[in-house]
Amino acid sequence: MSIDLGEKKAVIGRSLHDLEKYREKGTAYIGKVVMSSGENPVLGRKILMDIAKPHVVLICGKRGGGKCLDGDTLITLEDGSLTPIKALEKDKRKILNLNHKYKIEKANKTEFYKRKVNRMLKISLRSGKEIKLTPEHPLLTINGWIPVQELNKGSRIATPRKTEVFGEEFLKESEVKLLAYLIAEGHTKLQTVWFSNEDKVLIEDFKNAVNDFDLNLTVNLSQKNNYRVVCKSLKKKILGDKKVNPHTLKNWLKELGIYNLTSANKVIPEIIFKIPKQKVALFLNRYFSCDGTIYFDSNTKSWRVSCASNSEQIIRSIQHLLTRFEIFSILRKKINVLNEKTFGSFELELKGENIEKFLKEISFFGEKELRQKNALQEIRFLKRNPNIDTVPKEIWDHYRPKNWAEIGRKIGYKFPKSLRESMHYSPSRQKLLQIARADENELIQLIAQSDIFWDEIKSIEELNGDFWVYDLTVPENHNFVANDIIVHNSYSLAVLLEEFARQPISIKKRISVIAIDTVGIFWTLKVPNKEEKAELFNWDLTPDKTDARVLVPKGKLSFYKEKKIPVDGAFTLKVSELESEEWLALFNLSWKEAEGVLLSRIVDEIKEKFGTLYDIPKLISAVQLDKDADKKTKDAVIGRLKVAKSWGLFEKEGTKIKDLAEPGKITIIDVSAYRQAIGMEGTREIIVALIGKKLFEERMLYRKEEEIKLIEGEKKESDMPIVWMLID
Repeated sequence: MSIDLGEKKAVIGRSLHDLEKYREKGTAYIGKVVMSSGENPVLGRKILMDIAKPHVVLICGKRGGGKCLDGDTLITLEDGSLTPIKALEKDKRKILNLNHKYKIEKANKTEFYKRKVNRMLKISLRSGKEIKLTPEHPLLTINGWIPVQELNKGSRIATPRKTEVFGEEFLKESEVKLLAYLIAEGHTKLQTVWFSNEDKVLIEDFKNAVNDFDLNLTVNLSQKNNYRVVCKSLKKKILGDKKVNPHTLKNWLKELGIYNLTSANKVIPEIIFKIPKQKVALFLNRYFSCDGTIYFDSNTKSWRVSCASNSEQIIRSIQHLLTRFEIFSILRKKINVLNEKTFGSFELELKGENIEKFLKEISFFGEKELRQKNALQEIRFLKRNPNIDTVPKEIWDHYRPKNWAEIGRKIGYKFPKSLRESMHYSPSRQKLLQIARADENELIQLIAQSDIFWDEIKSIEELNGDFWVYDLTVPENHNFVANDIIVHNSYSLAVLLEEFARQPISIKKRISVIAIDTVGIFWTLKVPNKEEKAELFNWDLTPDKTDARVLVPKGKLSFYKEKKIPVDGAFTLKVSELESEEWLALFNLSWKEAEGVLLSRIVDEIKEKFGTLYDIPKLISAVQLDKDADKKTKDAVIGRLKVAKSWGLFEKEGTKIKDLAEPGKITIIDVSAYRQAIGMEGTREIIVALIGKKLFEERMLYRKEEEIKLIEGEKKESDMPIVWMLID
């Protein structure tokens, strides 16, 4: 219920009686009514919320330091379109995101955010991909979601290895070919349509495509290797009451927005991104047959495939289209000098297994087909470099086989114990998959077979100025693909935390706040947000710091300290507080599976035998001694329990709820390390569930004490504060 406090304020969650008695005391400012949106939104009354009494509240709103992207960041839509994020406010088409099994899938977006900032970071990757985003925006690493401002040159982040999205727009084969030929080696600057090439097969194919497009058009050789498209009849056509140019190809190119462009300004028209897979392959085939090259590099003893253009947009678009076929390429910028003039150009290069995949799925046409044939015959016998497509070596911080030597024997190592040396390197996907299969570890198999390519940050550049930035919300998985990079979506919570911190001591001493931080961003509340002072002013906020304390899982404490992220301590969960159902949820197991049956039985037996004092090694020992389950099932459960032990989250005693819910304190429980981190998909939910359960049980005990005091005629007071649990 909302109650007016006049024209400028309204309060929610407070009764009329309490409102008359306390007015605004014990309320928190959570935002303003947005009267109209746009670049300069009109803001109305302040909205206050009663925090002196418990409520269940869903708050959706603007946050002072949210995560956003540059407006020109390209988002892949379900029909294949590439659309700038700034144009998506009213667009209902699905976008791409990464699901909990590490596969790229289509997803709905539910919210659109827009705001102004004065500082951004530009990230450039080894692949040549780039993105501009706010410093707080998290990117996915093997250690989970980490704000970009905490990453460094050399950090590896998740990008989609494939975006298999194609449309259903119709183009004739001849139209697809013409677009590829003219974008690659066409000229339309002088009010004519030219095609330049010396490959006789391509020239003949171009002529046939022109003829199929319009019988009134023909191709004439104007000068050496330069061919001009002309009309057989110059008589203007009548369309309705208008006379139109008989050069239908020229008219069509104008409609697509690609006529009369210089080589540096050429673009690939939107329709190419929305045609079916086989037509996209045809477009790439003809484009590479013109502007591409294939040759054997005697220095590296390997085949090379590449293409080049003066247009950055074309090369980035080609790189994106190749990703739809799961073909990885590296984009490089080059500086060229011609006639004492300097100009830039862009090259796209394929390496290793990507060349073979390209030659089989896209291929060349014309004279380059002979070299392609030789390459396909030789490439399978050449030694490949696995260093391109690897999983970050930090994977070994999350997973290690139970017995390196045993796994080494299973996968055929001559010296099985030497497999342990793998811990010092980034494993190839194939090697990690071999190890995970031999170790029967399903989680690591998912990572090895994921849709993620772990790209490396090449540079981080700070940008200062006035920028409009944008973000989206994607339910469930909370991420989306932008500029072919996987980014986190937007969230709201920090304003409420800051309001708790601003309360007078008389209110604060009766309240405790526990905030579950799933992204790892709220430690920034310790630092004033001076960079967005003007934006905060519009919402009647000031860039204050808070005295919030940040607790992280004990097993991750050293990681945070190494990164110099300010934390105040660690927390752990008591092993005995997990019921069998919660262990199953933690490992994403079903009670119908053999592993689930064994784990449930062991947990129940240990609880009955040892009560509330046991640890994970005790569970492992019980599994080892079990006589009913087979060895394969026992090994699988033991492997999962060992992984859980390695997280440093579970202990025999655990952190007491009194230490979390201290009166007058804001405690941030940072569980971002368990957001999409390897094998920890259910951990965040378990942490939230256990803390919530412990709070409820503790509250019930205090409630009984209060009732006893009332019966005995004593004053009804509780040592336990009202606890607000905020879950982002």
